[in-house]
Amino acid sequence: MTFGRVRSRAAALLPLAVIAAVCVIDVVGGHGFVIISLIVIAPLLAASIVGPRLTGIYAIAAFAGAGAVSIWDQLVGPPSDESRTAIAVRLAGIALGGGIAVAASVVRQTRERRLSALIQVAEAARQAILSPVPAVLDGLRFTAMYRSAAAEAAVGGDLYEVLDSRWGVRLLVGDVRGKGLDAVRLANRVLGCFRALAGRLEDPAELVAALDSEVAKLDRGHGEDFVTAVVAQVDHAGRMLLLNAGHPDPLLVRAARVTALGVPDRQPPLGLGSVPEAVHVLLARSDQVLFYTDGLVEARNHRTREFFPVISAVQDAFTDAQLPDGTARLVNALIEWTGGSLGDDIALVAMERLDSRRGASSR
Repeated sequence: MTFGRVRSRAAALLPLAVIAAVCVIDVVGGHGFVIISLIVIAPLLAASIVGPRLTGIYAIAAFAGAGAVSIWDQLVGPPSDESRTAIAVRLAGIALGGGIAVAASVVRQTRERRLSALIQVAEAARQAILSPVPAVLDGLRFTAMYRSAAAEAAVGGDLYEVLDSRWGVRLLVGDVRGKGLDAVRLANRVLGCFRALAGRLEDPAELVAALDSEVAKLDRGHGEDFVTAVVAQVDHAGRMLLLNAGHPDPLLVRAARVTALGVPDRQPPLGLGSVPEAVHVLLARSDQVLFYTDGLVEARNHRTREFFPVISAVQDAFTDAQLPDGTARLVNALIEWTGGSLGDDIALVAMERLDSRRGASSR
């Protein structure tokens, strides 16, 4: 039995503990300390924890407990000035509270079922929009991770893709402004454009220009929709070309050192006339490159509200680690830093140049 199940069962017994505590305190306190009306807390608490059936059982138990205590006070306890009408009104209020609790539990359970269905649909959308990255492609190893900020939205505006071409492996990582279905639609259009043109346009700058035009066309000149993005190309010799359109700089991990691969003159995002300057890097064997969205750099500590220390965290996670292990370490460090609560979606794509470039690929 896992700790989560034990905790869930313990929470389900809380209403019973409330009933017992209220009854005991009321009886021991006598007429000068009448709190039996508080027993209605039990079914109301149950409504937020358990289903309608068990909530109804707790409502009946609360009513029975209140009735038993009232009978005790009238027949066994010291004489009381409380009228039967007052007792009846109190019991009616407890019964009404129990009924409200059952109704609330029904509403909560219905919403949870709808939320579960929404999560399944969103997960299906994520799998349809974000294709799995190849584990190995042309001598490069890849791993990817997408983590949504909200449990009810398994996919947002973050996007990534890794494709092969005649000129080398091409990679796109981006982040659409905004959230919701509009962001998902724009992300899907950008990915579709990249997939259609990555194997046709030789010059990566032309590819970025096409992506910029696609976003601008969808925005219709309003300047409200844009996409930060970085496009990378790695040829057979390990020569990497980066074009950055307003996106966080990729990080190069080499010999236990982390270097940001950026340019002094940062260009605007896609959709705003971005003309990024190319960055050229020759990847050595075992070099690792991390591409990510701004949810990583904007993640805050759940206690101090400090930003996530990306450079040091990447260095700790990827030094002397295989690519999947390094990514897992980084994600675990992020979860620990934020307490599991993210302020924005996060997409990570890690790439490593293998020791042997055999042209192997798998997906």
